[in-house]
Amino acid sequence: MSRIRIRLLCGMGLTAVAVAAASAQTPPKPDAPAAKEGVAAYIGGEPVTLQELDAKALKTDMKLAQSLYNARRAALDQVLLDRLLGPEAATRKITVEQLVKEKAGATAKPIVDTDIETFYNANKARMGNQTLEQASPQIRGQLSSQREAEARGIILKELKDKAGVKVTMDPPRADIVIAANDPTKGPATAKVTIVEYSEFQ
Repeated sequence: MSRIRIRLLCGMGLTAVAVAAASAQTPPKPDAPAAKEGVAAYIGGEPVTLQELDAKALKTDMKLAQSLYNARRAALDQVLLDRLLGPEAATRKITVEQLVKEKAGATAKPIVDTDIETFYNANKARMGNQTLEQASPQIRGQLSSQREAEARGIILKELKDKAGVKVTMDPPRADIVIAANDPTKGPATAKVTIVEYSEFQ
């Protein structure tokens, strides 16, 4: 066992020496620009910033822009919970998530048998050949998760209102070009324009 360890260590040492030697043989060019925070590349000595790339990517890829916005909103909600419920959670020596689940559980309306039966009757086509008794555990879990999420949303809204939270982050918007000869209805001075896309086959 000791021989294997010695060989591995020696091999690692040789690898490190080889890497160091290779680095010493190819020093960086003296005129190469140094890495700078927030800069992705240089074109003719002029920097291309990450902010510039992000702006272009988000403008041309609405799916990416929406995903980033959703992620930021989710992160913002978590930051709000951490800051507004953190002191109470610390006093009770539990995590913020445990506190939120506890509050949501106390707020959410309990699931009763009639709720399960109503859901089952409204979604029979999705139940396959399962009877009400067979599908009940799955339905109960789904309804519980749904009501817990709704209760969590109510708790978050109450916290925002109480703390006077103001969200200034705007959702992504796409620039839509409407040609002069496109068919339209309504006055050209309307403040809101609804664009409908149709595919004719």
